[in-house]
Amino acid sequence: MGWVMGLWLVVSCVPSRAAEVFSPAPRWQVNFPALENGSPSSCIAVPLDTDPVLVVVVATGADPNNPQARLGGRKVEVRMVGHDPVSRLGFLHADGASLTKPQPWADDAGKAVNAPLNAIESSGSSPCRATGWIKQVGGKVLPFALVRVNFAVAVPPPGTPLVDEAGRIVAIVFQSSGTGSTGYAIPAEAVHRVRHDVLTHGCLTRGWLGLALRAESPSPQISRILPNSPAATAGIQVNDVLLSIGSRRITEYADAANAFFYLVPGQPVSVKLQRAGTPMEFTLTPIKPQS
Repeated sequence: MGWVMGLWLVVSCVPSRAAEVFSPAPRWQVNFPALENGSPSSCIAVPLDTDPVLVVVVATGADPNNPQARLGGRKVEVRMVGHDPVSRLGFLHADGASLTKPQPWADDAGKAVNAPLNAIESSGSSPCRATGWIKQVGGKVLPFALVRVNFAVAVPPPGTPLVDEAGRIVAIVFQSSGTGSTGYAIPAEAVHRVRHDVLTHGCLTRGWLGLALRAESPSPQISRILPNSPAATAGIQVNDVLLSIGSRRITEYADAANAFFYLVPGQPVSVKLQRAGTPMEFTLTPIKPQS
């Protein structure tokens, strides 16, 4: 599907209570035809608990604008109401079909990492465990961090929901790692972030602070401040070292890239940094990226 490949396998069990949280129901299967010189793809669609729409994962090379959906084997007309090519997330409206009662979604996947989960499939649930975050592969930094998940069986199809012991969806499967039964999943917070913009504005609009870092640097040291930017106005300087953006700790460039993904224009965020050994804190309001 495009982003990442690699890594290793660990298998874990889940308490029986978690398996009882979810009762299998007819699930949505969505197929996307190939673009020119591309490849078709298929995925599971999951209802959101905040909007009467379904979220899907659209592989690179597939046409997001011509989805073909089935619910429990029955063909249902759907239309794409928004697609973000960076996250590969799409949002579908089912015309003339009432959505099943949605599974509740967690706000984020943070507490689910290193915890037992269940992958919800048509035949029931199967145990899995989130074992950490994938921020970069082969030296390439990802647009945002994915969750690494080890499954007891084969990696389920893209879009398959992963639920915690409380029955909340904490992530949806993105793709297999290509090794054993390890896969990668899109965390719930990324789904919420993309949904907010795509359903409101038609596309994802990243917040911009006007500061840059060197990807090759071992520390998240600021290498450039853009003029007339929120960072410049606040007094942030070149060579300052980022410590955190909002609730996300920054220890390397990939952490900063992940934190930047969640910035929303107009929503103030706390930025902590260190300047010549002295901790400092600023409140910055991201803006839309300058042309």
